[in-house]
Amino acid sequence: MIRKVIGEAIGKAMKSLIEVFFQPGKLFAELPERRAAWVVPLIANTILLVASTVFTVHVMGMDLIMRQRMASSSMNPEQMQKAMEQATTPFATYATYAAVAVFTPISMLVVAGALFAFGMMTSRSPKFGSMLAMVNISFFPYFLVTVLMTALVMAAAPDKTALDINNLLATNVAAFVNKSETSKGVYSLFTSLDLLSFIEIGLLSFGFSKLTKAGFAAGLGAVGGLWVLYVAAKMGMSLFQ
Repeated sequence: MIRKVIGEAIGKAMKSLIEVFFQPGKLFAELPERRAAWVVPLIANTILLVASTVFTVHVMGMDLIMRQRMASSSMNPEQMQKAMEQATTPFATYATYAAVAVFTPISMLVVAGALFAFGMMTSRSPKFGSMLAMVNISFFPYFLVTVLMTALVMAAAPDKTALDINNLLATNVAAFVNKSETSKGVYSLFTSLDLLSFIEIGLLSFGFSKLTKAGFAAGLGAVGGLWVLYVAAKMGMSLFQ
């Protein structure tokens, strides 16, 4: 009996990863009635990001990745060389994979927690589990598309050194400006003005509205507010790199 219940729950959760592409409204509206609907999507998202990280390191190499990331740092040559040696060890590589595996669930929990707080201000306060499920399901298409596009770009590129590891996909404004001639804060803002990100914001807003019955405008206000805070924080951090 228990196995049957668990099997049905997993089956519905797996089905939700397909339904989000075709009937997201019906799916989000049914989330409050589904048990632990967040588990499978969270695992799927984590697997996607870890696999993408492994593929990126394998194709581009940790040495090239670290050189690009430290290109605009204020470290002197000796400090940079020491950092490179530490970052390109097998231990550091596997630590990177582990960090992605840990950070993905944490980031999903943070986003769900913030939206849950906004949801408590509405007339229909959702359960945290339902909000966590909605967030993970909404992020699945975004992660799937970006991971596949990133893999295709890296696999097709004849010269891997010409790729910008910090901005591989030309779906944002930053892809069309000269990085060396643009201030760090502005460039960081441009990377956030991304078509795929805006679609994701729309899907999250739609999911929020379905769970809370607060309307799409309320969802857009909650999700958009979080996005503005994220972009502002990212811009601020870029100034100290």
